[in-house]
Amino acid sequence: MPLHQGENPYIYGLHDPGGEHLMVVNGQAKGWVVITEAIGSEANERGGGDYRGLADKGLGVIVRLNQSYGNNGTIPREERYPEFAQRVANFVEDSKGAHIWIIGNEMNLEREQPRQRGNNQAEKITPRRYAECYKLCRRKVKALSGHADDILLVGAIGPWNGQTWYEVDPKGAYPANKIPNGPGNYPYNGFFGDFVKYFQDMLLAIGPNDCDGIAIHAYSHGYEPHMVTNDAKMGAPFQNYYYNFYTYRDQMNAIPAAFQNLPVYLTEANGDVQDGKESHQPGATWPFGNNGWIKAAYKEIDRWNQSGKQQIRCMILFRWKKDPLGWSIDGKAGVQDDFKEAIAQNYKWQVDVPETTPPTEDTRPGYLAKYLGHSTPPQLTVGQTVTVNITLQNAGRFQWVRGGDKPFHLGFQWYDANNQMIQLPSAFDFRTSLPRTIAPGGTVELQAQLRTPDQPGSYRLRWDMVHELVTWFSSQGDPGLVIPITVKAAPIVTKPGDGETSGKPVAVEAQDVTGSLAHHPTKRYQMRTHADIERLIIHHTATPANITVERIAEFQVKNRDLPGIIYHFCITADGTVYQTQYLETVSLHAGANSDDSVGICLIGNFTSQPPPQAQLAATAALLAQLIGLLGLSVNTIAGYSELINTQSPGATWPQWKPTLLAAVERLLKTDTTDPGQPAVSDKPIEHYMLFWYRTPQSWGEWDLQGAFDYIARFKPIIGFDIEEAKTAKYVTIVGGKEGVPPNAERILRRAGCQVERIAGETESATRELLSKLADEGNRFATLK
Repeated sequence: MPLHQGENPYIYGLHDPGGEHLMVVNGQAKGWVVITEAIGSEANERGGGDYRGLADKGLGVIVRLNQSYGNNGTIPREERYPEFAQRVANFVEDSKGAHIWIIGNEMNLEREQPRQRGNNQAEKITPRRYAECYKLCRRKVKALSGHADDILLVGAIGPWNGQTWYEVDPKGAYPANKIPNGPGNYPYNGFFGDFVKYFQDMLLAIGPNDCDGIAIHAYSHGYEPHMVTNDAKMGAPFQNYYYNFYTYRDQMNAIPAAFQNLPVYLTEANGDVQDGKESHQPGATWPFGNNGWIKAAYKEIDRWNQSGKQQIRCMILFRWKKDPLGWSIDGKAGVQDDFKEAIAQNYKWQVDVPETTPPTEDTRPGYLAKYLGHSTPPQLTVGQTVTVNITLQNAGRFQWVRGGDKPFHLGFQWYDANNQMIQLPSAFDFRTSLPRTIAPGGTVELQAQLRTPDQPGSYRLRWDMVHELVTWFSSQGDPGLVIPITVKAAPIVTKPGDGETSGKPVAVEAQDVTGSLAHHPTKRYQMRTHADIERLIIHHTATPANITVERIAEFQVKNRDLPGIIYHFCITADGTVYQTQYLETVSLHAGANSDDSVGICLIGNFTSQPPPQAQLAATAALLAQLIGLLGLSVNTIAGYSELINTQSPGATWPQWKPTLLAAVERLLKTDTTDPGQPAVSDKPIEHYMLFWYRTPQSWGEWDLQGAFDYIARFKPIIGFDIEEAKTAKYVTIVGGKEGVPPNAERILRRAGCQVERIAGETESATRELLSKLADEGNRFATLK
């Protein structure tokens, strides 16, 4: 490719004029000069620079255009971008001998950002803000007569700096760059910004069709030559990035594919950054001797260029000019000798490499999922948890990352007939994890948990991917997968006829009133899982039989200051069953006995006479249903008076208890013993590993870490949900009974699962048991 005046085929260079004689060897120019100009942002100001003295010698010329320095901002506040762009155009038009321009410098450094109005804190130069400023400047310059081919470079970032974090791009070019656990003081305010991602996001926000070239900076922490190729990495959270000169590689490798045909200029390089000192501080300066750092640095850049990768056209040593801080190369003969010896190697960028056609700009949204298939039922019941098979494709630009602080999950949203979003309790707002990171274009099959609303009706369900702590895909324009679903009232159990039944439960429509009863404005009951439930406790209201569940709830909330009604079910004299709390709610119906029990209240006073037949029959049917659902037995039924000194469920309880339990046994058609291990049925999951979970702060984290070898060997599905575990042929419960409770085993066996528990006396002992199974190649300890 032909070179124009103001360009040079050699990779050598100096920041500031004055030392260019070192790069003219036997009349041949071998390098570049970078000049920095502070031009302000007054749109009517004229005047430029005359760089013909450098260009006429055959040297490459690059001019960096700053609004100003320090707190005045390398570019101005956003409101003045148009004025700054006009000033850039005026300066370019009035200049001679240059056609390569850098817009701004190290924009991710707080000290290079303009101050906000009225205070001394910076207006962040986010990638989007910089992109808008850069594109305005480029558009103005390209419109000038004779400047259509000028090259405007994207300003370099400051490596190793995490000061600038930001939210998701308002135009969707990039996700948020907001790493938690940063310093609490300004400018971090609790977060870090990933500087390499900042560099990449600037380019994505600009787009390849509006970009001419890229500037980068690279330094080392000291001037020993080995620091050039030192591969030490930074500390967390940037542990994947190089700590020395190889930072240039991190930047080059971050350049998106659509930009890899563009020229790159390394416009600042030195070893001035030392531990405890940055290049703007006294004492971090060029040494006086010739220690070989410069030769090593140019050799490294030549090695990169010769590998056939995106070409770096120059490496500019910072700096020639003398200044009070002692940065300069001027007057340091040893450093100049090092530079001249490097020039003698005649390193060039590959001028004659044919230009490649730039890749087509990727115009896909950053966040987009394509739903290839699903098994969502068109009809469900209230308060139901189901597992749905869903196949998705990553149809966007961003990879879906599994794990970490901001993972990608599959979630869902419910909308009622008025298009109002239904807020489920947080315990049921299930998010499905990815089995691996999904690259753009990749597909994944998920078994997603879904919880239905509490009220029957016609709904729209939207499956929606979510980038946790960043955004829902639907907020970025992804329509998701929207399905109309009818949610019916839950069939509780048979309501037997006149006493005798065939013993087979018949579904009835339960009246779910959980969402309509009075509840405390701020207090809430704790939640639990089905596996935590081990008892069914019977109560009576000790009131007239005509009292309503609404009145009961109102009294308990207003007069007793409780979060809500204390019973899970209330049954009227005519056998109507009301569900008044979720089974997962730890309502305080039985004091200290509430945590592991369901409260069933018969409305009426049974001090002197038993409940009527219809009420007893409905209670028996409800109990039979709950025993089957929860994996319990008839002997887990108790009157509250059997647990504490109370009259509930009435002095007549010993008279009608045998009748009630006999009716339950007839409905169950089974004995009260543990059913053991039934035959494995046809289930979609072969092997599920179940860990305990209470809250995000209290879960089986150590058990999971101790199972890594086992998981790597046998690759089971891992999770924390007993409903999901029910869909597996084999279930391994990890840890003792204080984690996943014993009732879970009964529930899973009744669901047709083969179940075993791996638990040592301590977490370390559990780890050893699992590791031994993995080492011996045995998936199970007791199962066949």
